[in-house]
Amino acid sequence: MEQILTGGALHTTHSIVILSILVGCSVACLAFVVERWLYFKRINANPEEALLKIRNSLMGGRIDEALSILGKVNGNPVLTVIEAGVKNSQLPKEQVGEMMRAASLKQRAMMERNLVVLGTLGNTAPFIGLLGTVMGIIQAFHDLAGPQAAANGASVVAVGIAEALVATAAGLFVAIPAVVFYNYFLKRVKLVLTDTEVAIVEMMVLLSLRGSEATGKTHAR
Repeated sequence: MEQILTGGALHTTHSIVILSILVGCSVACLAFVVERWLYFKRINANPEEALLKIRNSLMGGRIDEALSILGKVNGNPVLTVIEAGVKNSQLPKEQVGEMMRAASLKQRAMMERNLVVLGTLGNTAPFIGLLGTVMGIIQAFHDLAGPQAAANGASVVAVGIAEALVATAAGLFVAIPAVVFYNYFLKRVKLVLTDTEVAIVEMMVLLSLRGSEATGKTHAR
């Protein structure tokens, strides 16, 4: 027990390597979680509110005015999709929809950036910890078969057992937050993609209304 409390479990090379890898994984996990958290906090937008602001300008065909009211999108997925629709609103409605969906696909790639790292860390960290566990158990049996086992009894295997337990705990310590945040951010991606689909549908409705008004004016003449 004294060896464990004084860091005896970190005296072997393989235990130091395994724990160093897991510490690096935890730092990477924290960095990517913070980066994605700030990103999703920045991209909150209401597609209905944005389209309501530019409705009159869009219906009147005043593209520059609509873009000015929309403002800087700053990488916001929903606003970027709406901007793509406004810029191409003079094209046929079907082509506008395709342009908006293309913009949505690009924004999806941006939203999912670094999530694969969190998923990979969540899947591999337990196995790295398991590797440390297996090596610790091997060390424990090696020490148990050594000449000091008869004199020191069970305490001689304490270091190997400690390595096994510490490695397992460290692997889970990295994996659990990584998996939790990975699933959370995937949920956020799905919600934003739903908002972009809403924006595309509402944009198509506005363009249809504009086309109907233009046709009505032509018949009136």
